[in-house]
Amino acid sequence: MEDPVILLEKILTFAHNDPRIDTVIQTGSRARNTRVDKFSDLDIELIGSGTDELIGNDLWLNPLGDVMVALHLANEKEGEPDWPTCLVVFSGGRKVDFTLASVERLKDMKQRGLDELYQRGYKILLDKTGLTNGLPEITHQLTKSHLPSSAEFNENLREFWFEATQVPVYIARGDLWPARMRDNEMKELLLAMMEWYVSIKSDGRTDVWYNGHHLHEWLPEKFNKRIQGIFGSYGKGKAIRALLETIALYTEISAEVAEMKKFEFDRELPGKVRKHIMQVIGR
Repeated sequence: MEDPVILLEKILTFAHNDPRIDTVIQTGSRARNTRVDKFSDLDIELIGSGTDELIGNDLWLNPLGDVMVALHLANEKEGEPDWPTCLVVFSGGRKVDFTLASVERLKDMKQRGLDELYQRGYKILLDKTGLTNGLPEITHQLTKSHLPSSAEFNENLREFWFEATQVPVYIARGDLWPARMRDNEMKELLLAMMEWYVSIKSDGRTDVWYNGHHLHEWLPEKFNKRIQGIFGSYGKGKAIRALLETIALYTEISAEVAEMKKFEFDRELPGKVRKHIMQVIGR
């Protein structure tokens, strides 16, 4: 892989010489200096009045090195980053995630405070115009994790158990690809429930990260030790076992979430779905 120090020097040289870029900020594990290993990528924000010219354009990457593949994301959907990104894997395998932002990104944080990404840690690597002057210091006080409403909880519940009725049908048919696709949706719903459980238990103070990152650190051991069992290989027998482990884990966690939040829900639904599953798979 590319040497991250040399690659960063190339990025800073490019940014210093390009009038479209005013400031370079580093975020991610290398800015925090935590969990850095030989595979760690670089998270770089190129901020300036002309960075919109870099969006969707691969030419500016040429001075940085040989590119294996680059992916430009507009990030216009809800829940996506606030600014366009360019995700680049260089020929040696090192990945750099570039955020391409206007000066408004930093101006907003000067007025409203650091966003969650910056609160985790950031480094000012280049500032040609003084744009970062007045940028707040890191307090490490992250925004409290989202706690679900009764409606959100029950929507998650219904979607999970609906998918759980369909996965065994595909498994029984031997149609394992769509079974795995629907199982992935169940895993996303389970992850949300696990995040809610931990957030409620800690009153929102425990950092549950995103997309399951560092799950082994924040999920209680009584649940964490069961995670391996919810993933099966591409075979009917193991897929069925993983499905049963998944619904058992979800049943327990969702019941505890409901109890802690005093949510009303259909307590008979898990049993009904499990009975359906056993009938479909012939047990």
